[in-house]
Amino acid sequence: MSILASMESIRDSLAEELVKMTAECEKLRSEVSQLPGMKAEMEALRLRHAAALELMGERDEELEELRADIVDLKEMYREQVNTLVNKLQVLSSSIGAA
Repeated sequence: MSILASMESIRDSLAEELVKMTAECEKLRSEVSQLPGMKAEMEALRLRHAAALELMGERDEELEELRADIVDLKEMYREQVNTLVNKLQVLSSSIGAA
């Protein structure tokens, strides 16, 4: 009797473990079935990320060019102002001498 009770206990324990393992197996199968979609989504995100980085690089280049243009324009305006000031000084000195 005791051997029979021990065997029934082992059987029940194994049956519970089988149920748990079956549930775990189904869960893993479900997760595995989602992998192709997740891989495709990840690839799409990777491509978007690469495109965004490229756009950011292009914008950075444009920004640097614009900054350089601003520096050039400031220098041109300074030169023009200096030229005009010199001309005014020459005119005012020639008017004062006359």
